[in-house]
Amino acid sequence: MTEEQLCWYAARTRDKQELSVREALQKLEVECFIPTRREVRQLKYRRKEVEVPVIRNMIFVHATKQQAIDLHNKYGIGIYYIADLCKRGMLVVPDKQMHDFMMVMDLAPEAVSFDNENLVIGSRVSVVKGEFSGLEGEIASDSHRTYVVIHIHGLFTASIRLPKSYLKLIK
Repeated sequence: MTEEQLCWYAARTRDKQELSVREALQKLEVECFIPTRREVRQLKYRRKEVEVPVIRNMIFVHATKQQAIDLHNKYGIGIYYIADLCKRGMLVVPDKQMHDFMMVMDLAPEAVSFDNENLVIGSRVSVVKGEFSGLEGEIASDSHRTYVVIHIHGLFTASIRLPKSYLKLIK
């Protein structure tokens, strides 16, 4: 990885500051991603649809290493990069994993589950049908239900329920 290569970096924000950090990054024309979903909140006399982060205090930044460092040091944006303990640096999310995760969060954020303790993970699969076509992950099952599990190395796993007929084994 070179210093001028664009990479996805995983970062933390202060509590409930994800959306304001995203606005600050967009003003600086830095690509970023926050997994969100739409939710209806009951206010005193009315209902309001709001955008809510799925993973609290988490943002992904697409920048070069120097740009990513400058966001905090030079521009004072409140982000703190997650460390990769194996490589002793900032955690870099591979492009394929990030694009698969972004596709799942854009198409069906309400169907994504992050509590995957009971899933039995098996073979690598590719989705060949439906709106998630092209997605790669690992097949998992829980009480006769089939899930595709996407790993964001060092951070979390997300799963989405799909029919077995939509899947093809990767060898």
